[in-house]
Amino acid sequence: MADQPQQQQKPAKTKEELEAEQQKAKEQLQAILDQSRPKHLGYGIASGVGNILGAAVGAVGIVVLAPTLGLGVGAKQGGILGGTVGLVGGVVVGAVGGVALAVGGAVQGVTQVIRGAAATPEAIIAPSQGKWWNEVEGKWILTKLDEEYQKMLDVPQDDEDILGDAIKDAEKSTKPPGAVTASKVVDTAYYDALEIAPDAEPSKVKRQYYLLARKYHPDRVGKDDKVCADKFKDIAEAYQVLSDPELRSKYDSEGKDGLSADRTGVASDGVNQPDPALLFAFLFGSDKFGDYIGRLATATSAVVADSSKIGPTEARTLQHRRVTRLALKLAERLAIWVEEDYDGAKAIWTSAAEDLAQASYGTELVHLIGKMYSLQAHRILGSSRSGMGMPSIAQWAKAQLV
Repeated sequence: MADQPQQQQKPAKTKEELEAEQQKAKEQLQAILDQSRPKHLGYGIASGVGNILGAAVGAVGIVVLAPTLGLGVGAKQGGILGGTVGLVGGVVVGAVGGVALAVGGAVQGVTQVIRGAAATPEAIIAPSQGKWWNEVEGKWILTKLDEEYQKMLDVPQDDEDILGDAIKDAEKSTKPPGAVTASKVVDTAYYDALEIAPDAEPSKVKRQYYLLARKYHPDRVGKDDKVCADKFKDIAEAYQVLSDPELRSKYDSEGKDGLSADRTGVASDGVNQPDPALLFAFLFGSDKFGDYIGRLATATSAVVADSSKIGPTEARTLQHRRVTRLALKLAERLAIWVEEDYDGAKAIWTSAAEDLAQASYGTELVHLIGKMYSLQAHRILGSSRSGMGMPSIAQWAKAQLV
């Protein structure tokens, strides 16, 4: 008998590697606990009730399903006798599991209420100290813009230190047109529009759409450039089809004639096709509003082709940088008002709003941003007075109805 090849054993982990894994596990556990930490008693009650109700529903499900599953499995393996045994066993398992789940949910719910009650004093005091509640980290944060500004001086404006490798990988893996024989698809018009091969992965389809749509966007090239406008429209139409697995499959096998007019607008001369500018704004925002909105996570995801190198930690860092940049820009715009040059501030802001309104759906975005600024201001003022943020929120909502 021939000797069986011995399976190579992985080398034992060093003490340092084990300690690093343990530390990472502790950090992940702490992150989970922080995210579940209630802001104050109101949040604690809401979270606690949710845990209790969720556990109760799950418990009922186990009690109902376990006997049924036991009966089915038992009957299949042992006939009537086996089904009877399976039914009884299922009832026992369901009862025990249901009680355990219900008790666990109740304990967790009560714990959240207690944690919320314990957090309430800090929730009242922290806002008056200029702190804000970080939902992700589950704690109150004191932001000092002057310190944040100094930190951002060494950060690349394009976040190349985080995105660089992922972008390079995305560029390498994007196959040019013609890399796959056209015989695999009936029509390549949409692939040609996005400058990709017919076997391009969905992440590459989205990336190419984002890059090309930005390049030919009317806000960048001008609304009078008909060539670019047609190109922009073709890109959006191609993305609508190729981003939908079902439509893409149908297009590959039957071409444009096989597509449904009410889904793509292809066969109805674009009557039902969404405005390309609206589609882009909905997915990725607007470049012209960069100082007010920043780069959305969807845009980052597109440019790196959904790279696995951008995990939760990197995403949080990018979001923090985005928010910091927007805060610094806002502080810069508010400086003239703080200096009590009210007329000058109004003139500058009015001019900026009129310029932004010239962008695609600019007027709507300007009004939306204005409402968000107003809402956040009222929330912060209310929070600084009560710790809960409710009084001024209610006043703001009432003002919107007038």
